[in-house]
Amino acid sequence: MTGPRLLTRDFLARLLGSIRRASTEQRLDEEIRFHVDMQAAKNERMGMPAAEARRQAMISFGGQERCREIVRDGYRHRPIENALQDLRYSARALRGVPAYALAAVVALGIGMGSVNGVFTLLNAVVLRPLAYAHPERLVTILETNRDKGLTHELLSPVNFVDYRGMSDIFVDAAAWWIPKINLTDNDNGEAARVAAAETTANLFSVLGVHPMLGSGFTVDSALRGRNGEAVISHRLWQSRFSGDRTIVGRSVRMNGQLYTIVGVMPAGFQFPDKTDVWQLLEWDLRQHSRGAHFMGTVASLKPGISIDRANRALDGLTARLASEHRETNLGWGARVVSLDREIEGSFRPALFALLAASSLLLLIACINVANLMLARSTARGREVAVRGAIGASRQRIVALFLAESLILSIGGTVVGLAVGTLSVKGLLAWSPVEIPRADHVALDLRVFLVALGATIVTTLAFGLGPALHVSRTQPGSAMRDGARGSQREGRAARRLLVIAQVALAVVLLSGAGLLIRSVSKLLHQDAGFEASGVLTGDVQLPAGSYEDWDRVNSFYGNLLRSLRSRPDIIAAGAGNYLPLETAYRLPLVVVGAAPVPKGDEPTAQFHTVDEGYFATLRVSLVRGRAFSDHDVPTSPGVAIVNETLARQLWPGEDAIGRHVTTTSRFIGPLGSRLVKGDDHEIVGVVRDVRNTSLATATEPAIYFAERQFPFRNMHLVVRGRGSATAMAALLRGEVQRADPALPVANVKTMPSVLAESLNPPRFVMALLTVFAMLALLLAAVGIYGILTYLVGHRRREIGIRLALGGRPHDILRMIVREGLGLVLAGCVIGAAVAVVASRLLASFLYEVSPGDPATTAGVIALVATVALAASLIPGRSASALDPVNALRAE
Repeated sequence: MTGPRLLTRDFLARLLGSIRRASTEQRLDEEIRFHVDMQAAKNERMGMPAAEARRQAMISFGGQERCREIVRDGYRHRPIENALQDLRYSARALRGVPAYALAAVVALGIGMGSVNGVFTLLNAVVLRPLAYAHPERLVTILETNRDKGLTHELLSPVNFVDYRGMSDIFVDAAAWWIPKINLTDNDNGEAARVAAAETTANLFSVLGVHPMLGSGFTVDSALRGRNGEAVISHRLWQSRFSGDRTIVGRSVRMNGQLYTIVGVMPAGFQFPDKTDVWQLLEWDLRQHSRGAHFMGTVASLKPGISIDRANRALDGLTARLASEHRETNLGWGARVVSLDREIEGSFRPALFALLAASSLLLLIACINVANLMLARSTARGREVAVRGAIGASRQRIVALFLAESLILSIGGTVVGLAVGTLSVKGLLAWSPVEIPRADHVALDLRVFLVALGATIVTTLAFGLGPALHVSRTQPGSAMRDGARGSQREGRAARRLLVIAQVALAVVLLSGAGLLIRSVSKLLHQDAGFEASGVLTGDVQLPAGSYEDWDRVNSFYGNLLRSLRSRPDIIAAGAGNYLPLETAYRLPLVVVGAAPVPKGDEPTAQFHTVDEGYFATLRVSLVRGRAFSDHDVPTSPGVAIVNETLARQLWPGEDAIGRHVTTTSRFIGPLGSRLVKGDDHEIVGVVRDVRNTSLATATEPAIYFAERQFPFRNMHLVVRGRGSATAMAALLRGEVQRADPALPVANVKTMPSVLAESLNPPRFVMALLTVFAMLALLLAAVGIYGILTYLVGHRRREIGIRLALGGRPHDILRMIVREGLGLVLAGCVIGAAVAVVASRLLASFLYEVSPGDPATTAGVIALVATVALAASLIPGRSASALDPVNALRAE
């Protein structure tokens, strides 16, 4: 170990000596002076005169400069000293060309900022492990049905019990469902809607997270209890209860029932989906039908169990369940997905696509700076020639130019970190979508390491090419012809760089164009209803106060009549689901049709609406009649179907007067079908309303009359004449008059509901469009720069052309044609690359294919227009040259 330690100590000493050169040189001078003074004093004591004593002392000491060099070799590291010398020289040189340095740093800062910003998000959302115990083993279980095209369904609670019992695969598993909760912290307090989850008692233990206050739920084999326990989030504890540390043991009222707070979770924990209140599950998981799919789940794999092995085990179990429970499980399967992938959702491919886009933008910025450096390096041909003539090696010349590149890269990195930090903060404030794990977004060591790596890569990316190019300059020709020879060589390189810039800009613009077209198509997609002028808000009736279903019917009936009586309200209605929301999918039996095996019955989304729902949303009635206030529990069961279900059940026939039966009588505590028997007559057919998303086809749906199939939670929809703010105040006022203890939650306009459904693709579209516009700007600057450069070095040629009778517009056409030629080459290459690259965006596209010809044509037209504008300035400058002045200057 002695050898390596001595080498390390020697290296560090030499490194320190090179860095602290001034102070080291000062100490060396002082030491030499000390020795000379000592010898001079000794000579004087021997009787020499002072002047002679000093002269003899200096002679006996020897050559001071030679001594200095010997000592310097002992404390300096020559490569490091050369590098520091190059950096100091480059810094002084850049101070002499501030416009060039500023342009390069700004271009790099834009590219670096985009990469740093996107990577900061990617690091927080995708790369950073979940803050749970053994996050690599946490998975979620999803149910699937290939025949029905379902790949991402919630679980049946009964099936969940079977999955949890796979003790050879899972350590444990927890499940929950999402109720709508009105919270009142005391009997006289104002109720507020809170995000809640009703969960099995082992949720926190599966995740390995424990309350910061209280003991939390008591876990037993039943995973449920009947003692009304709840745990609250740190955020709710601070905002609603002012951080009261005596909160544990206090009772709060939720949906009219008392619950005891048994814990407060740590700051930042709100799993799942920004939950603020966790209720202990109070019902037996096996009391539901296997056909009801409404529970989320998280499970912990046993050590050494892979996701593939877990999926194979699930395939075997679901096959057995399908054979044992054909009526509910036939065709159904299950799969596990890592929890982090589930939380990331569509953000994972989106952020990787944006990282690729930001990297392209950084590459374009590097190409721009490389163009600037190439122009600067060719202009420094004489300097390089002189250096070579006096003995500088090619490596030293390359190192000198790389030092300048490094300074520019460091400046760009500093600017990029600032731009990235500010852009991420602005993005989080603006983002129309809820970014998962946004509270973990921060500049950490990983982000700084990426910034350091980007600095090194960009230094080489835009500095190495010009450095190698100028290092090949022959001293003799450079001294004889100036930089003309290298300028001719650099001209081809600069053209290639501009073509590359344009090609990369076309790739980014193509991606942005595809997303813009997709979002535009979705915005103009016929959703089946008229959203403008409609306001919505949802009301949750607490089961404790509204246990009787007749009282539920009475409340909504009176409330809607009161709303319709207001002069500012054109129409009002209610439904348990809004358009674009997926209702429970349940089986139906067509009366009079051929019997089908259990499990093969047609399924449809089950909706409950009142008689004013379709009129308020202006959903067209295709045939038959709408619901009326005469459709009550004591009258025959009626239903309305959408066109898709009518075509599926009665193709080419009239659905009016047909009958369907359903055995689905209860939807948990949410709703209950009150009519006697299972038979419902189809009294109307309405046009299709999108009931999953704007990007997917309408699913079969059946609508039941609200009085015959009431729900405690309903979405109110009102169409009014006033502003949204006035309508919201009116809606809240009417609900408060009906029941002062009820809050109205999620009050928003229906156009905003439509817009929110498009937020994920709009989020990616907005960022990619910004990157694309910056890329186009950099490409335009590159085109302008190369043409200005070419005009400057073709002044003699242009002057001769004009002197021989050439017309100015011919010169203009020549310059513009040269610029457009470069652009056309870049567009062809970029369009070919864009076809492949745009596949990264396939999951965000709607009715637009990667490589869409219309998008490609539009992008090329845009780039050509910008290139034409960028070419006109140097072209007009060339056409306006005075031949005499041009030839005299040459």
